Amino acid sequence: MVYEASGLMREDLRLILPLSLSLMLILLFLAFRNVKGVIIPASTVVLGLVWTAGAMALLGDVLNLVTLACAPILICVGNGYVIKLLHQFRLTRTSFAAQPQAAIEENLHEQIQGTVSHSVVPVSVTALTTVAGFAALAISPIPAIQQLGVYSSVGIFAINFLTLTFAPALLHYLPLPALDLGAGTQDWISSGMNKLAGMLQKRSKQVIVAWVVVAGFAVLGFPNLQVDSSSKSLPQEHPANQDLDLVQTALAGTDTLRIVFEQLERPDAPGLQTAQTIWGLRSLQHWLENTDGNAGLADLSGVQVDKVYSPVPYLEQTRQGLSKLTDEEVERFFTILKERSGLAFLSDDGKMLQITIRMRVSGSSAFLSLTERLEQKIPEFVPHLRFQFTGSGVLASESANNIAKGQVQSVLIALAIVFTLLSLMFLSWKMGLIALFPNLVAVLLFFGGLGWAGISIGVTISVIAAIALGIGVDDDIHFLSHYSTAANKLRDKRAASLHTIRQVGQPMVASTITLFFGFILLGFSGMQAQALFGVLTALTLLACLFIDLSFLPAVVMETGLITVWDYLGLRINHSLLNRIGIFRGMNVHEAKLATLMAFTQEMQDGDPLFRQGDAGSELFVILNGSVRVYLEGKQGETTLAILETGTSLGEMALFRNTPRSASAAAVGPTKLLVINWEGLVKLQQRFPEIAALLFLNLARTLALNLNGTYARLIKQNRSQGQVAIAVEKTVGEINQKHLKVLKHYGHHTTLAVGRPLFDFKNPNKGLGLVLSGRMQVQSANPAAPAVLAERGPLEFVGDGALLPSGVAPVMVSVSAAEVEVLRFRAHEFFKLVKEHPHTAAHLAQHLVQQLSDVQDAANSRLQAGGG
Repeated sequence: MVYEASGLMREDLRLILPLSLSLMLILLFLAFRNVKGVIIPASTVVLGLVWTAGAMALLGDVLNLVTLACAPILICVGNGYVIKLLHQFRLTRTSFAAQPQAAIEENLHEQIQGTVSHSVVPVSVTALTTVAGFAALAISPIPAIQQLGVYSSVGIFAINFLTLTFAPALLHYLPLPALDLGAGTQDWISSGMNKLAGMLQKRSKQVIVAWVVVAGFAVLGFPNLQVDSSSKSLPQEHPANQDLDLVQTALAGTDTLRIVFEQLERPDAPGLQTAQTIWGLRSLQHWLENTDGNAGLADLSGVQVDKVYSPVPYLEQTRQGLSKLTDEEVERFFTILKERSGLAFLSDDGKMLQITIRMRVSGSSAFLSLTERLEQKIPEFVPHLRFQFTGSGVLASESANNIAKGQVQSVLIALAIVFTLLSLMFLSWKMGLIALFPNLVAVLLFFGGLGWAGISIGVTISVIAAIALGIGVDDDIHFLSHYSTAANKLRDKRAASLHTIRQVGQPMVASTITLFFGFILLGFSGMQAQALFGVLTALTLLACLFIDLSFLPAVVMETGLITVWDYLGLRINHSLLNRIGIFRGMNVHEAKLATLMAFTQEMQDGDPLFRQGDAGSELFVILNGSVRVYLEGKQGETTLAILETGTSLGEMALFRNTPRSASAAAVGPTKLLVINWEGLVKLQQRFPEIAALLFLNLARTLALNLNGTYARLIKQNRSQGQVAIAVEKTVGEINQKHLKVLKHYGHHTTLAVGRPLFDFKNPNKGLGLVLSGRMQVQSANPAAPAVLAERGPLEFVGDGALLPSGVAPVMVSVSAAEVEVLRFRAHEFFKLVKEHPHTAAHLAQHLVQQLSDVQDAANSRLQAGGG
């Protein structure tokens, strides 16, 4: 059998390796319709294969049934890496399409450099996660599986390195044409991606629920899983297999189990060469062979004992029975038996006695059931002896146990490593779990499918889950790297997700098709286990593609992911941090996370940011450069201000969607942070502590603006005793759950009529939240008395506490009737931020929206002339 299997391995190498390479060339030509698009990936992958084969030869390892799959794996995986690099190159080249052809060729080095710069992180992280899946196999107790894990990891690292070095070098001499994005050039893949995007736009939540249900259904197949290390290498029709079946069915079978007995280590225990031992072995043999009318093993499925080889029949034949057998006769019998026949049931030192069971067993699971039954029954026949099992059957059974343990360990380790990498990549363990879910579903489908189909987990099949987990992350990372770019450009995470599907769907499908057919080729293997491995791996990877193209975009639409390459690409340091007002109180890490939940926009000198009268819904923060704010009129443009780094503009538009009151344009190269309402909601959900600080800083900006507006109103209406502002509220009620939490951090106080929020000497020590009654916002200058506004239940008072030091508040909050108010100072709010960030973010958002409403009303009153 071993000889025949070795022959089939050689035949597979001669057949499958050329087939894999040929298929790769065909698929590459179909993908790129260009010979250059065939030469670059093929050269890169073949060179990686040579390096891997050299490493295997240097370490002295040889091919086996499992490591035979290494070459097709590397061809398929490596091909996918290069396809994605070339797709990125063609996309990069598209941005130069407007230039003359000569200029495009002159900028070739810049295009290649941009391609590598964009690809190095996602391709490297992809390789790292793929290696994590294979490296998890290295802890398997089975050497062949260990070797597959090690050499696949070596090969992937090699091809990853070549993809980022050798392939770009070839592009200098074999440049591919730009990607044609015209509507009339859509192929069937692009058309399918457009339809998929349209479906996800309407039913993203339903898609998420559907995949969760599918995963749950797959889990129901787990109880049917079986482990069997006796998977046949040869196909059923192979002559050697047919001869083996003949021996199994017509003769005694080929499976054996040896039981080795030893004397118990106690002084009064009978020895091996005693009549008691022989009688016990006789009863055991009759029970095994189902003689004397007992049931024996008849109820044990998959096991049929043919013969038991023990000293009992020989002794019975010598004595014509065992009647009145003595210990001396037994000792003499063993001595004579060895001298005359050469049979050695007893070891030379007389300390071990062996019997052999010859039988037919349907698999390692049935063998395990047999040993468990024997462990229960043998002590009934020879209670004075201890025993252990040995032989090829035991090794097969132990292999099955090792497969089961190794399968669990390798999958758990692969999951842990990939989860850790994804969590680091998305800067959140929750987002890491969400990003892992598509691959987790694929693994669940694999195991559940095995259970539902009744396919046993053998040596080769046991590695599929870890492989699929490692390879499946490839499409995740490719999708998310392009999504990140699209999100910044479109400023809409939902639109960015749909755009990314259309943009990267083609290379994702192309690389998965390559993987699919590469593994399907193993179905042509002459070895049954290899063929099954190839087909199951191909189907699992196909499932990964469907999940990545549906579940992952749907999740991104609903959550909005940020990636580590976005994080590392941000240039925010302590110097810049100190100049940006909305980042006050944050460290660099928190400021980066806040930035990544929004968008960045780069502008050149004179580029318009918005025009006077435009509908606005975004807040802008100048990260670098300057912005000119100006009015447009019949007489031309009137500059109102030049805003420098750190300044924000558009707060009112963010919260009230008001028309822009002026125009704005960049002065020199400028980089802006663009914050919209969707980004604030996502920030509040994922990073509530950061959201609370950001809202508080926005409140400070609004309070400063409002203080100036109040001052102008007081001056404009000095002759009037009252200029109360009627506020049109857009802010909702404070959540009662959050209000209950807040009461533990503030001071509940009742104010009599005419009392300030704190005291007359320092009325702006902190903020207050009115619980019942009403308070007036009055002019702080007794020489110019005025009632500016009234605040009722669940509205904030004490805006002056938000003003920076050195700015005198022009207003003071005074009770108009008996008022119940909850007062709290800055340190109490920051304590709330640390201990209950969701509550702090909710309250700070409420404060900002209230100030925005008041500012809008004050502006309207001011423009109306105060009267």
